[in-house]
Amino acid sequence: MKYLKVVSVCGLILFASFSFAQSPDPKSVALAKTVPIADVHLHTYSRNGPVSADIVQRMNANGVRWGGGVGDLRQDIAEALGNRHIPAAGQREFAESFFRQGPSTLVATENIYFRDLFMNARGMFASGTIKGFGELHTNNESSGPQPFRRKIKTDNPAMRKFYEIANDYGGFIQIHSQHNPEFTEDLLRLSADFPNTITILSHCLPLAQPDDLVNLFKQRKNIMCEMSASGELHNRLAKINRPGRAYTAEGLRPKWKALIEAYPDRIMLGSDTCCGWDAHYDEAIAEIRTNLLPYLRPDVIEQVAYKNALRVFTLQ
Repeated sequence: MKYLKVVSVCGLILFASFSFAQSPDPKSVALAKTVPIADVHLHTYSRNGPVSADIVQRMNANGVRWGGGVGDLRQDIAEALGNRHIPAAGQREFAESFFRQGPSTLVATENIYFRDLFMNARGMFASGTIKGFGELHTNNESSGPQPFRRKIKTDNPAMRKFYEIANDYGGFIQIHSQHNPEFTEDLLRLSADFPNTITILSHCLPLAQPDDLVNLFKQRKNIMCEMSASGELHNRLAKINRPGRAYTAEGLRPKWKALIEAYPDRIMLGSDTCCGWDAHYDEAIAEIRTNLLPYLRPDVIEQVAYKNALRVFTLQ
């Protein structure tokens, strides 16, 4: 019995040693506190969203230099942020169609909520009014707020229209979906058919493990992901009793660290203070600076924090 107890304790110690990354390099800790961040999952809702001055103040207070990547598209925020903005459209239309007509309409190109967007999108790309579409929810049947959940096939006529337009302008599409074999097949097909479109996977694809992302990254150069809501904060705010998927207060999980350092040009950062959580913006950025970035090499920190976003969104 005593032997079994010793073995059990040793096993727990060994498990713990593999569960989280090693102590961070002091250079990485220091850089993580000050490195500029591009928040590529910064929600700017038209209804009940924060005023532009509050958004700019929160970004400035937290060292967030650039922000956007998801909707809604707001002129006041575009003007307030100027060349710091990553303008995206489509989320408002997706949401209104879903709530007013149901998920089945989200696959139709003749959808009345998509009609004007499709008609005007090319002009918006050409003028720089938008750089992409997002956040487009296709399958969030077990992730995100309950009233917003749905499941549709990602490779559908409406999504192909979004990809086609973005492809003509080297734009991006940010998708919130969950990992499963059907989504993998759909995404690989869309990424091959529209090679100039960058797909950004919100939250680094809920339910996916690092190996699942490696599978996608190895096959397609135009697939990336952003790591919002992959720590502990969002679980706590949503009252979900679950540890952080990629990192916790104990640090970055080794498999996620290995993924990021193997594909440092494919990972970006985001806050995702959606759903009335705007007041927690400081916490979202602090969690990234404390529990994620310090566990990466300094050169990888800079890539993930902002350099990838500069490249993808042609920012200054």
